[in-house]
Amino acid sequence: MSESKLNLVASTLTNSLGTTIIGHVASENVVITVKYANNDVDTTTSDKSGSFVIKVPTENTDSEVTLSATLPDRSEKEEIALAIDQPAPVITAVISTQNGQRLLEGRVNQADVAISVHFVGDEHVISLPVDNGLEFELVLPDEVLPSQIEVHATNQQTGKTGRTVVGLGVTSKTVAMPALTDEMIAEYVHNEEVKHEAKLAASQQATNEMKTDETADNATSVAATSEETVADKKSVENVQAETESATVEKNDDVTTESRVARRKHGGIRGFFARLFGRKG
Repeated sequence: MSESKLNLVASTLTNSLGTTIIGHVASENVVITVKYANNDVDTTTSDKSGSFVIKVPTENTDSEVTLSATLPDRSEKEEIALAIDQPAPVITAVISTQNGQRLLEGRVNQADVAISVHFVGDEHVISLPVDNGLEFELVLPDEVLPSQIEVHATNQQTGKTGRTVVGLGVTSKTVAMPALTDEMIAEYVHNEEVKHEAKLAASQQATNEMKTDETADNATSVAATSEETVADKKSVENVQAETESATVEKNDDVTTESRVARRKHGGIRGFFARLFGRKG
């Protein structure tokens, strides 16, 4: 690379979407400026490899622009002229229905374009104005089919023309949507938060009711278990009391029988003892 040369080279690339300037210089951070005939200016800088890209506005129809490259310290500057070939305008068009009325709605991608609608088999041509949003509209008779409509767009400065055919079945229903304001968005967010909090509160209440029911069931179960335990304890005590009573009665019977037996045996032993001279 020569220190006194920026080696500015550039070319244009044109397609249906517009024209782009593609170029290269000897180093990065070089200031690239495009000046149009109406004195509008676009500026960019070269990247690390020295390349740059500039999109030419679609409304610019200049036949030639001036492209310059300047070092950041302005010590070096180079200029070249480039011819700009704007593409033909691009049109989109559809059939829509609004409030029971059929409409042809379309849009172009360039300013200062004349729109004309042609009906197949009819020499009559309808010219339509294009608004600031580059859109156009036409009320259609009910008997006209989409395949019978052809739309032409001609750039008034370049003379280039584009066209499109509205195909069969390309229909839509347009619904007017209100513009959302900050107040509307805030109100929507607030309502959603209220709904969310209400759902959480309902869920928490249901959970608490379930816990209350479980606690009541547990208390009832514990009470029933306690009653059964008391009843079982009383039953055991009754059985023990009956057993002890029976045992006492049996012991009393045994004791009574033992005493009788002893008296009987004692009486016999005493009789024989006295009979045979023995002491009892």
